[in-house]
Parts: sequence; structure tokens; C-alpha cells
Amino acid sequence: MRPQLTETGWELVAQRDEAASLIGAVVELDPGTEYTRSDIADAADIPLKTLYLADALEDLVDIGALDHTEEADAEATFVVNEDSDVVRAARQFDDAVAAQLDTAE
Repeated sequence: MRPQLTETGWELVAQRDEAASLIGAVVELDPGTEYTRSDIADAADIPLKTLYLADALEDLVDIGALDHTEEADAEATFVVNEDSDVVRAARQFDDAVAAQLDTAE
């Protein structure tokens, strides 16, 4: 049984060691491409075993950042949900921090 999701986005990032890396990867992934768990683990620079044990991808599906595209007798794949408010907010946050760091130099 999977543990219940947290109440806030910050709690999700704080409670899941791999959440920040996964969200960072989702921001960079091509929205029109299907990705395997292995592809996403590589993009997030986390071990595939960690990804399986932590259920972190399912958390991202639950919050709408990823869509699960599993077909019968095929490996599960995931697609970035371009309509997700979570993905949009993560990209805006990423852009805002990058812009602020650029002006600080």
C-alpha cells in the first residue's frame, strides 16, 4: 500500500528525497515523448531501483504532472502533462530562479 500524498507541494518535495530531481527532470523533458521509468531515472540522475522503491513516479501521476500510458503486455511509459498546473508552476519557478541568479551576477 502506498503512503498517502502530502497536503502541500513543499511537503512532497521535503518528504521524498528524489522529488526535487524528478520535478527538475519533468521540467526539462520533451512533452511529446513517451518515457520509460529508466529514461526518467536517467534524466533525474537517480538510480532506477530508487525510483521503483519510492513510488515517486506514481506521486507525479497522482498530482497530474505525468500521464501514465501503460498498454497491455508493454512496459509502462509516462508522458509529461503539458496541461498540468504543477508542470507550469515548476517551469515558472525554474525560470524565475534562473532569472534572479542571472541578475545577481
